[in-house]
Amino acid sequence: MHLTSSKNMGFSATPLHRRREPHAFHFLSQRASFWIASLSLLAFVIGNMIGQHGWYVFWKSVLGKVDDSAILYTGTVTPVEWVPDMQRWAQLGGDPSVHTFRQVPKDLLVSLQRYDAVSQRDAGKAHGYGNDLYSVGYLGSYTTGAEGTGSHPGVDIRMPVGTPVRSIANGVVVRSESSSGGFGKVIVIKHPNAPDPSDPKKTTALYSNYAHLSAIYVSEGAVVQKGEHIGDSGATGAVSGPHLHFQIDRDAAPWHPYWLFSDAEARAEGLTSLQALNTGLFQSRGSVYTVNPMLFVQANYSSVGPLIASNDTEPEETVTPSSSSSSSTAIRSAVQRQAITQSRSTLRMQARIARASAVNRIVGQRTVISVQDNSVIRSRETVAATDAAAAAVTATQKVASVQISHSGTFSGRGWEKVSLTLLDANNGVVKSPELSQDIYLRTAYGDAEFRPAVLSTLDFVNGEATVNVLPRGRRTVVIEVKPLNAMSRPLVYQK
Repeated sequence: MHLTSSKNMGFSATPLHRRREPHAFHFLSQRASFWIASLSLLAFVIGNMIGQHGWYVFWKSVLGKVDDSAILYTGTVTPVEWVPDMQRWAQLGGDPSVHTFRQVPKDLLVSLQRYDAVSQRDAGKAHGYGNDLYSVGYLGSYTTGAEGTGSHPGVDIRMPVGTPVRSIANGVVVRSESSSGGFGKVIVIKHPNAPDPSDPKKTTALYSNYAHLSAIYVSEGAVVQKGEHIGDSGATGAVSGPHLHFQIDRDAAPWHPYWLFSDAEARAEGLTSLQALNTGLFQSRGSVYTVNPMLFVQANYSSVGPLIASNDTEPEETVTPSSSSSSSTAIRSAVQRQAITQSRSTLRMQARIARASAVNRIVGQRTVISVQDNSVIRSRETVAATDAAAAAVTATQKVASVQISHSGTFSGRGWEKVSLTLLDANNGVVKSPELSQDIYLRTAYGDAEFRPAVLSTLDFVNGEATVNVLPRGRRTVVIEVKPLNAMSRPLVYQK
């Protein structure tokens, strides 16, 4: 039998009663789990929008920028909290250019030393040696490291790789990247509503910059709080060793981190970038577009705007700023108030940390304790002999120069031994030296590493000390001893 399609015959099939499918809401209304999930999702979204960070992230996604009007200034902290006691660490073989922060014994960690502007301006001082961690001061040069001798817009703080870096104040991250330039991995944080260092009664926006990092833990647009761990120090970018470049820019700076001159401007003056920095090219721009970063965080200005009242009845902590502030950075108050929202427990914890740090610093110092003997010595001859012996032991001689001795060649495969002999004005060996300050070694020509790089009177035995030297590359090395201004004969590479 042959079947023919109904369409070919001119007929169509249509049901008498159209079947109506239930609407989707019919099923949804019968599933309580759907509504519970929907309400939970809505609550999660709203909670994140009005939360501490979610609100800013929401406006960042909608408007393309972060609304920072609600970020309050509540004081400042230093960019790093703990650093090694370099002298004590060196005695145990520690070296910040070789070892990391995790390799530092915990009992050798101390709080970051105070930045002393007067001491930092001393061009004759060896900056960045021993426990002096500030290798280059504000507007300093790489030649001396002294403040005000160059065009370096920030402060270089010597520390091992991996030292935790924290935000100095509440703010929002405006830059977080690994740059191809000299700054390496860098973080820039905007601090709105901050006291203006020129007039702390007024507010302004400041930008803190943290450069040469080894790790970054915050992204652009993130809101950070004072003291929050944002990254780790490192040696990325154009550096000679591990350190943190810490800088604060004013809102008027055309970019961040701000640099005082361009390569083209340096070439127009017939200078390389390094020469331009060391000679202080356009140093006046630093006072216009930057502030002394360490003096600002140490001032810890009180908030200008209103804050929520606190029920704490604890006495306010005070901070006495250094009397040697930069002329461009006016520190108006000798007593600075801590953030009003801090709790009693936080203040007590800070006090305990400060006491522990003070104990660590005291233990780390070389202290000579004089013990008096109350026993009666009846023999006059014995007393005279003892006094003579004591006088012979305690008699010291002034050091006029130092003799540097070495083999004259190096193979480049290991450390070389160099002997230092302290001499008096008559070129005699000084067996009981009197040094007004530690001496340090550096290269007048070539590049080399020294262990130890800084020596005190305790390092010399009968006027002599041995230093290990590791030349970098095959260039001839000439060793210089400061502040005695002694130079060695050339140390030449030989296969």
